[in-house]
Order: sequence, then C-alpha cells, then structure tokens
Amino acid sequence: MQRYDFELIKDDRTIAAQRSVMLRNTKAAWPKIAKLANAVYTPGCLIRVKDQSGETVILVGVASARRYLYPFRA
Repeated sequence: MQRYDFELIKDDRTIAAQRSVMLRNTKAAWPKIAKLANAVYTPGCLIRVKDQSGETVILVGVASARRYLYPFRA
C-alpha cells in the first residue's frame, strides 16, 4: 500500500485536499477521482494525485473525469 494525496486545483491554487489516502497503486485512484469529480460544481478545476514522494502521478480535469469515468460513478 502507498500513500497518495488528492488535490482539487483551480487557477494554480489548491482549494481542497485529501492527504495520505492509502491505495494499492495508481489504478486504484480512478474510482476516487470519479467520486471527487461528481462532487465538484466549479468549472475549470483539476484533480491532481501525488505519490508519497510528492510527484504528480495523475492530473485530470474535472469535466474530463466526469465524461470518461462514467462506469465509476457512485
């Protein structure tokens, strides 16, 4: 298991974050991303996932996540 940080970004500022989420790998982050995307109503936001070393491993727009992650919707 590894720790990942999920951040909601708007105009290069972090407006919300969930730190130290334990997941088995980055593939396991996608259902969480889909859930976050469905909870955000502010246009132009991004969801960034960082690994425990602080590197960005996933960066996706909220609108794209809603569109392409339909099977994961909660």
